[in-house]
Amino acid sequence: MARTERTPEEVAAREYELLNIAYDIIKIDGVSALTMDRVASASPYSKGTVYKDFSGKEDMLTALCLRGLDIQLALYQRVPDFPGSSREKALALFYAYQHYAKKYPVLFRCVLDGLSSSVLEKTQEHRLVARATKEREIAAICDRVVAEALVNGDISTSTYTVAQLTFANWAMGFGTAALQMAAQKAFSVSRIELDSTLLLNASLVMDGIGWQPLYSEYDYQSVWVKIKEYFEGLPEYQVI
Repeated sequence: MARTERTPEEVAAREYELLNIAYDIIKIDGVSALTMDRVASASPYSKGTVYKDFSGKEDMLTALCLRGLDIQLALYQRVPDFPGSSREKALALFYAYQHYAKKYPVLFRCVLDGLSSSVLEKTQEHRLVARATKEREIAAICDRVVAEALVNGDISTSTYTVAQLTFANWAMGFGTAALQMAAQKAFSVSRIELDSTLLLNASLVMDGIGWQPLYSEYDYQSVWVKIKEYFEGLPEYQVI
């Protein structure tokens, strides 16, 4: 009698294969081009089989979000071991985020697109739980760097909470990365030096909250080079 049940390993391998197809579709034609019909037609599986793994294109998009969050988390987990002050570690987080966005622009966009209510409402519960868990793990790493700065006195203000400071830094990092990728022809972007933009923007934000030592008091250009060398010396995290 023919075996019809698939092992968990076989199911995982099929999901991985289908997600690679979805990734390629989005990379070439954008998120709007992702459909279950198109994924099925590009795979060796029937449309019914694709639906066994994913409830719809939204569920598939969330699965791609999880890939992106896995990469971001893997990079962030390397930051606590970076030798430096709390502000230098914060810069390492910025660098890690930019590295992730540049190397995996499709997944970087998917993470944001996957936050729309139309996607969340049609995503399977176990993927929503996984997404929330990974986001909390990422936030916890960022929070620890900020908390370290507050405890050490590198940030002396008590006006803002750890969550507020973490969000301000993330918002700047995300905005810089998004504009660098999507709006390079805009005048405000095209007239600046992109390679040094993130360090400058991060410095403006951290100086604004009084994160010591200030940019004018320390050689952060050398720190930026040291951060780059640190990440380049670590094994690359591969998903796609």
